[in-house]
Order: sequence, then structure tokens, then C-alpha cells
Amino acid sequence: MGKSIALRTWLRPGMEMAYEKAHAEVWPELVAVQRDLGIEHWLIFRHGVELFHVVECDDFDRAIAALTEHSIDQRWQAEMARYVVVADDGKGAAVDRLRLVYGR
Repeated sequence: MGKSIALRTWLRPGMEMAYEKAHAEVWPELVAVQRDLGIEHWLIFRHGVELFHVVECDDFDRAIAALTEHSIDQRWQAEMARYVVVADDGKGAAVDRLRLVYGR
């Protein structure tokens, strides 16, 4: 099992159900690319417009850097941009990496 990384992103108000529907139909080719890059699991929890992600991966920084360069993820992020608050650079969701306080 890899390390767990926690992230927080935000939905645009009113996009909650559309975002959930999109994630009920995540592209199999995106999941395959994530797995090939060492991402074992990617869970997303929602509370209102806040999304909490838990990602299990041996080297998250390496995997996410490679993922963002992949055309499949770039297409996925372009689709998701309609639902989420986008980062200032316009390249994807605004993301906060959460600090681990306790783990065993």
C-alpha cells in the first residue's frame, strides 16, 4: 500500500449533482493511466461544495506531474473545469494539500 495524500478542492455552487454524475462515469482510460502511474486508489468525499480527496500512491508528486502531462488527464481536467473552482493558472482545479495530523 502506498502513502495516503489528502487534498481539498471546491465545486462551483449548483454543480454538486452534475459533478457526482460525471464521477459515476469516470473514463476507464483515465483510471488505467492513473494506475500505470502508481496511483492505487483515488477517493473523493463531498461536504456541500467542498471535495476531500484521499489518494494512495507511492510517489504522489511524481505521479501527478506525469498525469498532468498526459492528454487523457488534460481532456478530463478540461471537462471538470465546468464543475470546479479553477486554479489561478487555469490548468485545473484549485487544490489544497492537507497536512496529516494523525496516522497509524
